[in-house]
Amino acid sequence: MSFSNKDITVFIFTRNRPDMVIDSVKSVLNQTAGPVKLYVLDNSTDEKTTNAIKAFPSVQYVKTDPSLPYANFKKLQSLADSAYTMVLHDDDLIHPQYVQLALEALNKIKDITYIGSKNTIFYNNDIPEEYKKPKSLKKEFYLLSNDNLFTLSFWSKPNSNWSSSIIKTECYKNYDIAKDAKIYGKTQDLAFLSQTMKTGGNAVIFTDGNILFYRNHMQSDSNDKRTALSKEQIKNLLKLFLSKSKNPHFLSRIYFLYSVYIAKQYFSAGHDENETQAFLKELLTEGIISKNMLLYDRRKKSLLLRLAFFPIQIFYKRNFWKAYLHKL
Repeated sequence: MSFSNKDITVFIFTRNRPDMVIDSVKSVLNQTAGPVKLYVLDNSTDEKTTNAIKAFPSVQYVKTDPSLPYANFKKLQSLADSAYTMVLHDDDLIHPQYVQLALEALNKIKDITYIGSKNTIFYNNDIPEEYKKPKSLKKEFYLLSNDNLFTLSFWSKPNSNWSSSIIKTECYKNYDIAKDAKIYGKTQDLAFLSQTMKTGGNAVIFTDGNILFYRNHMQSDSNDKRTALSKEQIKNLLKLFLSKSKNPHFLSRIYFLYSVYIAKQYFSAGHDENETQAFLKELLTEGIISKNMLLYDRRKKSLLLRLAFFPIQIFYKRNFWKAYLHKL
């Protein structure tokens, strides 16, 4: 079977970001592969986005109910009808050659379930020159078929994303977002990505960070303390990754390298240092993180990452992942 741009549908989820979503729309419309079906699913509380999208007649605009939870995601599940689906955040941008590169992979590699990439982070409206004046994308990628390894790659060198990833549509159709949102909070996207590979197939993760330009700004969900994870949701996320890491031993090393960092990152967003320290001790007691990863700092009277483990991290980054590296 030969894949074309008709086999990929792009959905942009947006809410009250009319200026940013225009940038995202333009990045999709400028694809060198030719036009792809593009939906903007909007659960904004006003009409600003509605009016802004009118400038793009080829875009299929759908207004969803802002009072309903997961309205945009559920609308995607009812609309998606191509072989593959891409979700793009309304504040992110993609390189003009991305769809073309993805199609090349789909037509050369059998049974792809997931296509993603590294990213370049930019802040607010300071759009990088690499996006304004794009160069040809590199064709180097990691090829992963192991479900456990794919999940742990989110924290290690391949370091892929949900925004801009191209995934078999059946994975979206079969996903219960309401269930996982209760368990994992706003990190349910990581749980979703982890589940995609349960159906089998291959994951292709391109190494070029200029495929996705990830915008960081104060309005982003990542910076919104109102959606901070609860202790149980952080534990559930870590347990998910821990379940993928028990065998063989190198997967366990990857997990423990990042578990403390992730715990501190999510918990400290809404708590002070004393509360964070108490939570780390709780995770230690429950066996969710390893005591070998922590060092007690007598001066600060706090638990720190054990720096001795970082040479191991470098080893796995430079040598372990190299075995999975390929080029189209």
